[in-house]
Amino acid sequence: MKIKSILMLAFLLPVYLMAQPLKKQKEFDLTRDRVLYTVGYSHLDTEWRWDYTASIDEYIKNTMEENFLLFEKYPDYVFNFTGSRRYKMMKEYYPAEYRKVKEYVKQGRWHVSGSSVDEGEVNISSSESLIRQVLYGNNFFREEFGEQSFDYMLPDCFGFLANVPSVWHHCGLLGFSTQKLTWRAAVEIPFNVGVWNGPDGKGIIAALNATRYNGEVENRLDQSDTFSERLTANFERSGFAFDYRYYGVGDKGGAPRETDVRHAVESLDNPDSKFQVVLSSS
Repeated sequence: MKIKSILMLAFLLPVYLMAQPLKKQKEFDLTRDRVLYTVGYSHLDTEWRWDYTASIDEYIKNTMEENFLLFEKYPDYVFNFTGSRRYKMMKEYYPAEYRKVKEYVKQGRWHVSGSSVDEGEVNISSSESLIRQVLYGNNFFREEFGEQSFDYMLPDCFGFLANVPSVWHHCGLLGFSTQKLTWRAAVEIPFNVGVWNGPDGKGIIAALNATRYNGEVENRLDQSDTFSERLTANFERSGFAFDYRYYGVGDKGGAPRETDVRHAVESLDNPDSKFQVVLSSS
């Protein structure tokens, strides 16, 4: 089983990386190069804490405006935001700002992520519901932005059924990420990054230990002993020396803290790096 998962990871990983919309993406040999993919993100609880009025009047607006300021100040900064429903709110209520979002998407700096209509619940949802999330979400992204997402992003969902990797695989998705397993259930996190297979043997690349979505970047990431050790452990387990982490804010949308963005940008392309840092799409 372990050999099968490693072979599937070797097959899926190049496909996933080629599918990413990054315009300045470097090429790495992940059997040799140590790489930390770092995902800037803001979590907005449109499905739990806030009604639509609050989301539209305050949180959606702040998400656009705060990220615009960071884009202007930090040319290497990239941002990920999920949910076609939220983009429809932007389009309807803030058309001028929405046009700027579309331009940043075209530049590869703002990433339409997660493939779904919203970051919904997946424990009691039917397979048809999950399929429709991807169908409607990515159809909107293709129509509005000329591109789609290839991952399902659920940082804050309380658990995941065994069938979801099969469902997402058959929807044409390649990856999945979450941080909720760090809350510790009865079963330990099986791996940081690897292949998650469904009941039919079909799988996706999964980042199951992506760290807190509102996590801070306190210093240069490329000097982190924690992630250096994780990269070594990942390589020993799978033969691939890469890892994946979030940083950002929640639950009100907005943008990552400027200090975190500055530290993330300062982690790029240093001669004394312990590993490479990529500011990435999800």
